[in-house]
Amino acid sequence: MTPIDLSPAFVRLARHIRERIIGGEWLPGQLLPGEVALAREMKISVGTVRKAFDVLSGQGLVTRHRGRGTFVARATDDRAFTSFYRLVDRHDGARRLPTDTILLRERATADAAERTALNLSPDDLVYRLRRLRVLDGAPLVLETAAFPFARVGAREWGADGAAVHLIYSFLEQQCGVSISRVEDRLQACLLPAEIARDFTLPAGRPVLLVVRTAYDLSGVPVEYRRSWISTDAHDYLSELRWTSVADGG
Repeated sequence: MTPIDLSPAFVRLARHIRERIIGGEWLPGQLLPGEVALAREMKISVGTVRKAFDVLSGQGLVTRHRGRGTFVARATDDRAFTSFYRLVDRHDGARRLPTDTILLRERATADAAERTALNLSPDDLVYRLRRLRVLDGAPLVLETAAFPFARVGAREWGADGAAVHLIYSFLEQQCGVSISRVEDRLQACLLPAEIARDFTLPAGRPVLLVVRTAYDLSGVPVEYRRSWISTDAHDYLSELRWTSVADGG
């Protein structure tokens, strides 16, 4: 027996629009049909469309601009910075963008952790990046990120002259991969010797390790990142807020 979907109409509409975005009907940065046009197409009320857009906006899938309309969200500098960069100054609570230096770009066989996180086979390749992030002359973050080679191919992050801190813009604009959500796991650890050399900090120093898995619009893991963070002057800030019942899918 086919289960009956008893979700409110605006929840079902939000899922429908999401599926059309995932299917490529509307691309990042593209203007969506207006509320009246969608209401006419779907034979529902404008209020239902408005609530569905509110749900998708809360999920970060669309952005709404008064007088301009509703757009499929893009991995712009501001969005990536405000949505995924979690480090704040311990004294004033401000988020400041560090200066990034690319230390490594390589294609290599995925290690055990990368294979598990990205659902890869033993012989699968990843595109692996390492960068050092410095703020006010002091090393702040040393991180290694890996992506399934099949999703990146021959494209080189930073080779097009774009700012090297925009990993998610690179994925979206160069590889056609949009990040929908990330999952961060935090661990207290001592800085490993093999990381300390690039981090320019002493091995064995207490640091925060953030292990991130990022997912595309279809829920497929597309990034596995390990970030070692100096917490001398910065905190990792996690902000929680109530979300729509539709976020649960």
